[in-house]
Amino acid sequence: MSTANYSTENTQDPELPLYCANHPNEETYVRCSRCEKPICARCRVRTPVGFRCFDCAQLQVLPTYAVGADYYVKAALFGFAAAGAAGVLMGLFPAFEFWAALIMGIAVPEAVAFAANQKRGPGLQTVAVAAVVFGFVLSRVVLIAFPLLIPLGGINFPSRIPPEVDIDLLTALPGHITQYTILWLALAAFLAYRRLQ
Repeated sequence: MSTANYSTENTQDPELPLYCANHPNEETYVRCSRCEKPICARCRVRTPVGFRCFDCAQLQVLPTYAVGADYYVKAALFGFAAAGAAGVLMGLFPAFEFWAALIMGIAVPEAVAFAANQKRGPGLQTVAVAAVVFGFVLSRVVLIAFPLLIPLGGINFPSRIPPEVDIDLLTALPGHITQYTILWLALAAFLAYRRLQ
């Protein structure tokens, strides 16, 4: 839609409404502080010098959040590699599941940030959280592949959980998933999410 046909009637009387340049049916009392174009609530951007239209505000993405496709590829490679290493560690040493999850929650977002030149944003958060989930899935695969290591699990496994804190639904899940596993996964994912926010 052309924005050149907006109404300029009543320009001398501030009491009468104008009509938005982009939405002709929307009444407004606000003009762009630069080009004087009438703008409604959906079309205005608050700036230090007043409201401006999108064109005059010249919105730009901060360099920290400007992430190209090549950065996503590198971030995914580094993040999944770090999560894979931590996941194997978690699977081979199940008694240290908490510490492996903590390592994963720190190492994965750091690897993603390093690969993306210290950039951040929702896309990189998604990559990091996906890598953390991959690391936990890999740890379960390693546990299943090496069942003789399960006795090293301490309180992380259903057979060792005290009855008073046992959750029947979780102890019945495959892959030695317990309430602790879910808690550590949430912790690692939260750390990864916050680091790249």
